Amino acid sequence: MPRLALLLLLLSQAWAQVQVAATTPLLADLVSQVGGNRVKVESVVPPGADPHTFEPTPSTAKNLARSRLLFANGLGLEAFLPKLQRLLPQGARVVKLAEGQPGLICQEEHQEENPEEREEEREHAHGPCNPHLWLDPTYALRYAERIAQELSQLDPNGKAIYQANLKRFRAEVERRDKAFQACNLKGLKVVTQHDAFAYFARRYGLRVVGSLTASGVQEAGSRTFLTLLERARREGVKLVLAEPQFQGTALKALAEALGARIVVLYTDTLDRRVPTYLDLQDHNLKALCP
Repeated sequence: MPRLALLLLLLSQAWAQVQVAATTPLLADLVSQVGGNRVKVESVVPPGADPHTFEPTPSTAKNLARSRLLFANGLGLEAFLPKLQRLLPQGARVVKLAEGQPGLICQEEHQEENPEEREEEREHAHGPCNPHLWLDPTYALRYAERIAQELSQLDPNGKAIYQANLKRFRAEVERRDKAFQACNLKGLKVVTQHDAFAYFARRYGLRVVGSLTASGVQEAGSRTFLTLLERARREGVKLVLAEPQFQGTALKALAEALGARIVVLYTDTLDRRVPTYLDLQDHNLKALCP
């Protein structure tokens, strides 16, 4: 083999990207933060879409065809995950980043504030443990650490790069965490569109008086709406947390009835305006602490 051809072959092998996938744009960004240019990651759920209602399409199989790892959240966030597992190539592994984490917030750990839970929603609700860990940045860092570990196992030659990227990402996340701490949100009473803020609230001291829905999939029933409205009035709630993918009429009606301000925070997805996890943190910080 000519020397030039051999050199090109060696260079192509050295720069070959590791092929992986992630269930959501948010998880895909965490993989990109750690993997950098050495890793090519495909997001199964497109930017701006709701992971609660996503269904795999014919293009999903193509995106997964060469993936050696699939990073998922787990804990019931991705109802479509069993379908994805059947589409993965032989030998590929699924890494559920939330499962096994310490301090999970599960149903048995908090009171059910609304005993007349809406039956129409049960089939869409998450599992027994709340899956939205990443809104507490300490969990986002645990996700990133696990990602670095898995990528290093898959690609040992890239371990130093992954660790350097992880260190850089940790510094950025910790800086934003300190900014949230300085914002002094402790005791702030809020109502949310869906039950996504449990870890965020625990980290920064907010009090979530209630949520319109368990998973945000559909509008709340009239009984749920009136019960929540009565409780929120009693508690003096003046802030309603919406999400870009969930801004239905019930949420706006609730805020109007309470005389409350609506603040849009990013939770489950990213989009063109907020394309990375760090951008999500920046957006939410600015929205809550203008």
